[in-house]
Amino acid sequence: MSWPLNLPDLNQIEHIWEVMGQQLRVQRPPIRNISDLRDRCLNIWFNVSPAIYQRLVASMPRRVEAVLRAKGGSTRY
Repeated sequence: MSWPLNLPDLNQIEHIWEVMGQQLRVQRPPIRNISDLRDRCLNIWFNVSPAIYQRLVASMPRRVEAVLRAKGGSTRY
């Protein structure tokens, strides 16, 4: 299968970044400095629920099908 470059619909890491961003936005107290940001990002990264990864993997057939239908164009993913 030819894999289009820079296709976020098939790039699962983009969805993990979104999960991390959501979790960072709700954490208190606010981030004080770059070291605090790094520590919080690492904590989130190492504690992402395995269920999130499983859902992303399970969604790949649907994502590939949607990209093929869109002929490499944008999809709802």
